[in-house]
Amino acid sequence: MQTTVESTTLNRLTEILTQEVYQCRKLLELTVLGRDILAGNDPDEITALLKKLETWMLELKVLASARTALMSKLAQAFNIPPPKLNLRKLADLVPEPFAPSFREFGKQLKSLAQQIQSAQLDNAYITQRAINYVNTTLRVLVGAHNTFRYSEELNQNQSNHIHTLA
Repeated sequence: MQTTVESTTLNRLTEILTQEVYQCRKLLELTVLGRDILAGNDPDEITALLKKLETWMLELKVLASARTALMSKLAQAFNIPPPKLNLRKLADLVPEPFAPSFREFGKQLKSLAQQIQSAQLDNAYITQRAINYVNTTLRVLVGAHNTFRYSEELNQNQSNHIHTLA
């Protein structure tokens, strides 16, 4: 790999990683802010949140795809199988000023991924609690409806029984 191509590729990778970290931070922010929306009762807000989250996820997938393509190109240049090249290993292979920034990007992305996963688990818990609440409420309402219907049937049977006696 020529030095200029390598520099260009490394600069492009740096740009993508910078965008990816930004997108992950925004995704984390939306996921955390989503707790209040999920705990609320406004379906329009929930729908808007889900659309925003989906948009951020799609943008992250595009960035991840671009990063993967560049990492594959770099893996070929360094004669390393693409699946074995990660940011930490790349940092060991590239010159300054790229090495420290790639190590830092790796740490940031790992940390953000863990935080996002934790926030998503919290949101899943809130959502599951809401589903359980709705299911319990529906069971109570169905039970109450059946009780009232049974009560109405008893009243009708007693009324019919009284009419036949008369």
